[in-house]
Order: sequence, then C-alpha cells, then structure tokens
Amino acid sequence: RNADFAASEMHARTMTSAMASSRLGPPRVSSRRRGDPRRPAGRVSRLRCRASLPEPPAVKTAFRAPPTTCSGAASEARAVIRLLREAAARNEPCPRRVRVELPLPLADLDSDALAFAGLHGQASDWSGGIDQRFRVTKGLIDAFVLDGYENEYLGLLDRDADGMGVWKIGGSITGGAHDATLVTHPSDTTAGFFLKLLDGEYGARVAENDHLIIVVNAFWSGSGEKVGQPWEFALRRRAREVLSVKAENGKTNQNWEKVYCARRCRSAAGVEGTLIRAWPGSWRLFDAEGVRVVLEASTEPSNRAIAEALNADADVGDAAGYNRDAADTSRDDDVIT
Repeated sequence: RNADFAASEMHARTMTSAMASSRLGPPRVSSRRRGDPRRPAGRVSRLRCRASLPEPPAVKTAFRAPPTTCSGAASEARAVIRLLREAAARNEPCPRRVRVELPLPLADLDSDALAFAGLHGQASDWSGGIDQRFRVTKGLIDAFVLDGYENEYLGLLDRDADGMGVWKIGGSITGGAHDATLVTHPSDTTAGFFLKLLDGEYGARVAENDHLIIVVNAFWSGSGEKVGQPWEFALRRRAREVLSVKAENGKTNQNWEKVYCARRCRSAAGVEGTLIRAWPGSWRLFDAEGVRVVLEASTEPSNRAIAEALNADADVGDAAGYNRDAADTSRDDDVIT
C-alpha cells in the first residue's frame, strides 16, 4: 500500500508540473544551446517565432471626399486661393499665373448638385449663351470663391470681351495695391483682350512678377495656337509665348497650372466618377460614390486614362465601337463619351 500511495503521489506531481508547463508555454532554450544543431527539433527560438509572424497590414492613406455640390467646390477653390496668396506674400515658390476649373450646375435643372456636364464639365447647353454662363459663374465667385476677402468687381474687361469679368483682390479697403486679379472665361476669341491685360494695358499692377493672376474656366485651346483669326500671325505668336503651359525644354511650366479642379466625369460605358485637384496636392479620380480613389497622378490625366480607370474599377468593358488603338481620333484630347 505504501508503494502504491507513493506511485500515485509521484504521478499527481508529474501531472501538475505538466499542466503548469502547458500554461506557461514551452520551456526556454538556454543560451548555451542556442545554435546547437543537436537540440530537439520541437524547440524553436523566440527569434524564429517572431520572424514567422505575419507583417502588420499597411496603413491606407485617408483622402477627403470630393464635393457633391458646385457651391462646395467653390468653397474649396477659395481655400486654395488663400494658400496661394499666403505663399506669395511670404515669397515662397508658388505659381503666380494659375487656372481654376469651377463646376457649374446644369442649365436645365434648378439644382446645385455637381453633375456630369459633358466635355471638361463645360458642355452644358446654356440657352442664354456666355452671358448666362457668366451670371452663374459670377454668383459662385461672389458668394463662395471670394467670400470674406477684400475684393472689388470691376466689370467686364471690354465691351466686346463677352463673359470676361474682372475682380481685384486685396487692397480695396486699405487703399494699398491689390495682390491678385481674377478673370473669368478667356477664350480663343477674346484672348487678345486677355493678352493686353497681362501686358499691363489695363493696369500696370497686373504685369508685375509678384502679382497673382487667377483665371476661372479658361477656354483657350492648348497653348494658344488657335487664338484669334488664322491671319493674325503676331497675335498667335504672342499667345503661344504667354499662354503656353510647356517650357522650351519640354517640361511643364508653372504658368497656368490648374490649381483647382472639380469635374464630374463619365466613361463611354456609362461609369461616372469625380476628378479632383487642390493645390499643392495631386490629381485624384474618385469612384461614383466618392469613396475610393481609382486613379492618382501628378499631372492632369487624359480622358482616356480617366475612362479606363473608371471602367476597371467598375469591372466593365469598353463601350461598343470604342477603338483603343485609334491613334488618329480625337478621343484622347477632346471627348470622353
């Protein structure tokens, strides 16, 4: 009986030790035996255990959702203009001649919603022409883009410059020199007046190097190669010098950088998205709901790149009749549907 009692007690102690070992984990390997090839295969060092752990998931960058209304986009443009004016006041490197692509509500709908309006968001059918478009644009500028800023509306640049309204920003109350000028709708047909403005014929302050010039919804083609009439060679030569977005070395020039853009896009397959750029950030294309970024680029993406990114995100194919290799068509530069 004593032998049986001693055996049972020894068995209980062994079980208790095993249970404690299982709670505390596997026994540690002493430093003397680390790296010893004769150690049991079941014992693994902590270093190898840590190396076998999966990598933590990458942190995704959070982006601000795109605006859903034209007034919301105008307020975002106001914030970009503030950053530019502050950088220029501190003599920091920043573009001094810039463009803003401001979305306009659809002409046939009494709504402020940011909706697809055709080519670059400007193909809405305005029955009143450029005068009606200017009235809507001026309302957004006065109520949102220049809200809270010292500004003065100076009227149209010229009686024949349709839609070209001019504002001076800053200095209107203090009597000092204004630091920025805003102009709307310069186009191929009115570029002659715009070039005179830049040359200082309407005021010397605009021609100074430190002056900020903001162009809202410009309509000139490319780098000014279609300005004026075909026989106005001197005007077209001057336009290519002033309105070009490319430097002589082929690189992008700081002149007329599009510092803000809010555009509703649609591919030929019917997939919509929103293209956003707010200086000094990059260009981002959001899906239709404004939840995911489907394309990000340092320069403005082409219509082809926008359409392909939207189709790829929605997992749809190209529309019938879409020719990916049609190098001679104007789809890449002129149309998106």
